[in-house]
Amino acid sequence: MKIVYIYPKLTLASGTERILIDKMNCFADQEGYEVMAITYEQDNHPIIFPLSSKVIHIDLDARFYELYKYNRFIRIIKWRYYLQRLQKRFNNLMYSFSPDIVIATTYYVDIMSMINSSPVPFVKMLESHIDQRFIHNHDKNKRLNIYQRLHGWYEFRTILRISSKFDKLVALNKDDVYDWSKRLSTVMIENMVHLNPLGYVSSQDTKRVVFVGRYEWQKGVFDLLDIWAKVHIVHSDWHLDMFGDGSLFEGLTKKANELKANIHVNHSTTQIFEKYVNSTILLVTSNYEPFGLVMPEAMSCGLPVVAFDCPSGPANIINNGVDGYLIKNRDMKAFVEKVCYLIEHKDVRLEMGKAAEQSSLRYSPKVVMPKWKDLFCNMLS
Repeated sequence: MKIVYIYPKLTLASGTERILIDKMNCFADQEGYEVMAITYEQDNHPIIFPLSSKVIHIDLDARFYELYKYNRFIRIIKWRYYLQRLQKRFNNLMYSFSPDIVIATTYYVDIMSMINSSPVPFVKMLESHIDQRFIHNHDKNKRLNIYQRLHGWYEFRTILRISSKFDKLVALNKDDVYDWSKRLSTVMIENMVHLNPLGYVSSQDTKRVVFVGRYEWQKGVFDLLDIWAKVHIVHSDWHLDMFGDGSLFEGLTKKANELKANIHVNHSTTQIFEKYVNSTILLVTSNYEPFGLVMPEAMSCGLPVVAFDCPSGPANIINNGVDGYLIKNRDMKAFVEKVCYLIEHKDVRLEMGKAAEQSSLRYSPKVVMPKWKDLFCNMLS
């Protein structure tokens, strides 16, 4: 079976890139599968996570990210040139590789149109990594002018129209399945997650809680600081460790220093599982979260999770009161109360941590990957 995955570039240390690379590696290392990873803006940048030598990586060299350097007139000309070159190179590649399945892992209109325009026959699939309801306005903290709003609305409508020409869409949660199923055949398959490789879990002895994620509006990181400032008033000897990268890094660092509440804002790390096992609780304050990769990761290390019940991932992962707590979305007071309760009750943390370990097994490769195999076989049959 020949499978093609398309993504702009594999350069960012984010969950989507990690999931895609893990999935491609898993298929490529099994007999009977040929996997091709197509990018178009990779340029000479290294691939952020290890990619199996059995995965064929091709970059189509259409550097749309450079367009901002030009005035609007030149930008339109170069954009059309890149589109034509991208389509031609993609078609030639499809003729030579003859894939069975091509998977678009982004909602970029140009890429979806490129796949639909190819004269080569193959099964066309979409992978949803952001809920449909947040595609148009995924950062409500940004102030958009009239032109940006109209452009975003038009692009969103175009995505909905083009998506109906695909054969299948794979969503990460039930709400997104419901939204997309109105337009095309949709199925839910959870993300495959790398679970704790260390062989030991949190002892629940350290006075540290952890946050892992991008420093962006989506993750609700400034709400997290406000929550922790209130927790710190009651438990001044506890620490909040944050790991991630993003545009809000400097602002977070400044506010954390002003609060003087034992908040440590760190860059992302490749040793994240060591950070989990040296912590006691994972905090998730996202405004929306299609899946939430860090939750099953931390749960596999014996950490209970306290998370806002935001759309739509946490409710699909956390068993409320069993392996963590789901808090009414943006109820800051209730969030503070649950964090303080867990801090004050080590026995509850230990019990929830054991339940979290078992719950995380739902996302292991041996559970998730057979679902993909069955889906591919059904589509081809």
